[in-house]
Amino acid sequence: MHSFAGQFLISMPKLRGGLFGDCLIYIWTHDDQGAQGLVVNQPHELTLIKLLHQLDLPSQMTADAVVADGGPVEPQRGFILHTSDVRIDPSNDAGNDLTISYSREILELIASQQGPKQYLVALGYAGWGAGQLEHEMGDSAWLSAPCCHETLFDLPFQERLDHVANSIGIDLRLLGTQAGHA
Repeated sequence: MHSFAGQFLISMPKLRGGLFGDCLIYIWTHDDQGAQGLVVNQPHELTLIKLLHQLDLPSQMTADAVVADGGPVEPQRGFILHTSDVRIDPSNDAGNDLTISYSREILELIASQQGPKQYLVALGYAGWGAGQLEHEMGDSAWLSAPCCHETLFDLPFQERLDHVANSIGIDLRLLGTQAGHA
């Protein structure tokens, strides 16, 4: 089995109109049990300061950040993809010198400006059962691409999908919705 952990998935045009249309997903785990990742280019209606306020976490932040709509699984739960300079429990290695954390403690550190250097807060995640992602890859629903921190943490959300596609020589505007030959 080829693992896509630590890579981006680029949704192909055939997924437009569905849950994952025009999505860029960072896969943090992929094994024989399935895969998990975060949609990293779809903004949530909440900003980070509003989210912290809802959680009654005082914030010393001066700039607000966009929260990602991380996917349809557990949309009420927070997931923080961040650089590995700060580690707390529970958290897991997410590849590429990144960590995925799930706790209020990491949000407290971010709010007090003692958190990781770079982070992306998301609500919900994308998940696939055993063999499901492999099947979808074989059905040309996704392309994989290498991860880069710049895309995750520096680029505006609306530029991320095209940036990653362009990095592997793909112009999504030129792709049709059907795979195969005529």
